[in-house]
Amino acid sequence: MDQATLRRVPDEYKPIYQRHWKTIKTSVKQGRIKDVYHFPLYNANDTEIIDKVQDVIRNYDDRIKVNVAFGFILKNRITEELKFFHPSNNTMLFTTPRLLASPNDYRQFIDDVEHEDAFAYARLHRPTTQWIVERVICVRFDVFKL
Repeated sequence: MDQATLRRVPDEYKPIYQRHWKTIKTSVKQGRIKDVYHFPLYNANDTEIIDKVQDVIRNYDDRIKVNVAFGFILKNRITEELKFFHPSNNTMLFTTPRLLASPNDYRQFIDDVEHEDAFAYARLHRPTTQWIVERVICVRFDVFKL
């Protein structure tokens, strides 16, 4: 993790970012059937998330299916311990990947992601209510080629 990136992170979260940078950092894994994109989020606002959605789906002209997962920092209410929650196949935003076959599908997908609250998503996926969501710090997109 370079110093310029580290300066964008609040001090209390720097150890988590450094320890889990391999997962958080921008990465693209392209496969024959599925591509997986990871992006760090520094502001975790809807605009930043939607920019990432648009960056990903503009790379595809054909029909695809897409799903989204977020990574976030949790804080224990009692011990104040911080923990990173990885985005994974088990914590995708939509129950099934969304089919994008037309310009209208693409617009609807962007609207759906924009209207989903990343913090509400994170609260649903925390291990217990003893953990609170501190910050959404990365997003993952799984793109299935059809």
